[in-house]
Amino acid sequence: MTSVNWERLPGETVEEFVAAMLLLRHPHGNLITPSRGDRGVDVRVANPDGFDIYQVKRFCRPLTSGQERQVEASWKRFADEVLPVLPVRSWTLVVPWNPTHERLEWLAKLTAGSGLRVDWMDRARLDGLAAENPALISYYFGDGGERIAHLMAQALKGGRDMPDPERTSPENLLAAAIDRYDGLAAALTDIDPFYRYVFEVREGQVSEQPWDADAYREDLTAFVRYRQLNERHYLVMRLVARAVESFRLRPITGSFSLQVPVDSAEQRAVEEFLRYGSPFTGVDGAVVQLSGPPGLPSESGPGQFSFIVHPGAAGDRPDLEVRLLAADGTVVHTLDLVGVRASHGVDGPGIWLASHDPSGLLQLQFLINAGDHDTFRLNVDLDDLAGKTPADVLPAMRLLADFVPGNTVVLAVRGGLAYAPCWQPEESGLAAHARRHVRVLEALQVIQAHSYQRVVIPSPERTSDEELRQIVQLARLLQGAQLEASWTYADFPVSAGSSPPAGDEFPVAVMNELHARVGGRAIPLGMYRCVTYLAARIADPAEAVAAHAGGTIRLLPGSSDKAVITAVSAAEALAALTKRDSAPPS
Repeated sequence: MTSVNWERLPGETVEEFVAAMLLLRHPHGNLITPSRGDRGVDVRVANPDGFDIYQVKRFCRPLTSGQERQVEASWKRFADEVLPVLPVRSWTLVVPWNPTHERLEWLAKLTAGSGLRVDWMDRARLDGLAAENPALISYYFGDGGERIAHLMAQALKGGRDMPDPERTSPENLLAAAIDRYDGLAAALTDIDPFYRYVFEVREGQVSEQPWDADAYREDLTAFVRYRQLNERHYLVMRLVARAVESFRLRPITGSFSLQVPVDSAEQRAVEEFLRYGSPFTGVDGAVVQLSGPPGLPSESGPGQFSFIVHPGAAGDRPDLEVRLLAADGTVVHTLDLVGVRASHGVDGPGIWLASHDPSGLLQLQFLINAGDHDTFRLNVDLDDLAGKTPADVLPAMRLLADFVPGNTVVLAVRGGLAYAPCWQPEESGLAAHARRHVRVLEALQVIQAHSYQRVVIPSPERTSDEELRQIVQLARLLQGAQLEASWTYADFPVSAGSSPPAGDEFPVAVMNELHARVGGRAIPLGMYRCVTYLAARIADPAEAVAAHAGGTIRLLPGSSDKAVITAVSAAEALAALTKRDSAPPS
């Protein structure tokens, strides 16, 4: 195995190799690209209780006074610029030299009072890390060509030609394919320190699969290739990064030629991709050249190209929100954004940023930082509301209801600064449509406040306009409103010991347990519907005298056919019934 001769290596190579070892040991760590100094940070690793910071120096011999000043300067920048803004739990100086007691004391004195765990990762520990990464040593320092050639020969041997399909059963053919690609994956994974190779044999036709079926995986998939093996099976080859920074330490690069008609939608999509990094799909083109880890296809040729942005590709951005401002600049609505994706222009300064509200009702895209071409796009999915909780959808729907000319849309850091530019909504029927939805959603939320059963947005296919009207009316009752209605007759229940009311006309109240009908479900509310007929008379006095407990007396309007409808609690309903039943006969 090739060893690391630290003294004879260029300083830049030492720092890059050490950083690579640290990042492969901590796969979710980040390599910091210095803009104006590295702030005393080369590698940072996030943990639940804070960051571990590594400062890598190339010094392989006892530190000179100049090197000592470099370390001191790195620590000062870190203490001044990083510690005040980042939760840090440790800082480690990484140097391929075993320090003396005096140097350890110097480092302890330098970092005293920081409250951090400070460490010196020396040559002995780096040699131990290197011994665990023979492929990485070969990649950076050794003559890895012979070893790679040997392993590639093993891969080719494992990838010998498939058996003749006409002479082999499907089961044996599939087993041969799996054995072949298991050997190939193991060999390639052994070669490459930055990527793992995964092969899967699946049933079906490649042409019938969604083109991005394997793109949105939880792992760090960097490259996916499909190949039809036979009429029933196809192969999927995936390159999976061993660490987040594998893409930078060993990038996959290529040259492509895209062909688009002049003044077409495809041309505009590609121009936005170049300027902002926004995704596009189905653009004709050709592969000119492709390079990277072993296993990538070497052939070039025509095809269709699509560029997608992974849901996790938001960078180190703060939480975002969208604000809707009134003409006077006051904030009308604020809506949190989640699932943020971001990309940068290929040959321009623009940024493409896409997100959605927590309910998924609004899909938003921002193309910013490129001057006059900056754009805001809003897509609304009103067909996917059924089954969602009204309280989740209401914030987005309320914003949409006020999405009208005169107001302004602004992208901003959550609770903080706003980005430029801002946009004016155009006239459309969308806001009026949203206002109708808001009435129903707010009514459903009121109903939910009176029930232990979950209330969700009903399916529009199963809900009539009349049912929606009743939902809104019921919410008004539950909020204490009094509704007036006309009536033609009512059947009044007779209880034991009661007698018909006296007089030609009289007020009377009828109460029934109140239910909400939402999406075909009857939802109990623990409330009663009270209908008070202001002027009622008995339709047939003789029938009323003969009525018995459990029967009914038909009532007709007297001098007025008006009735007042209210909602009362169970306690109020019980008190009213008790009072009526205990009243002495007239």
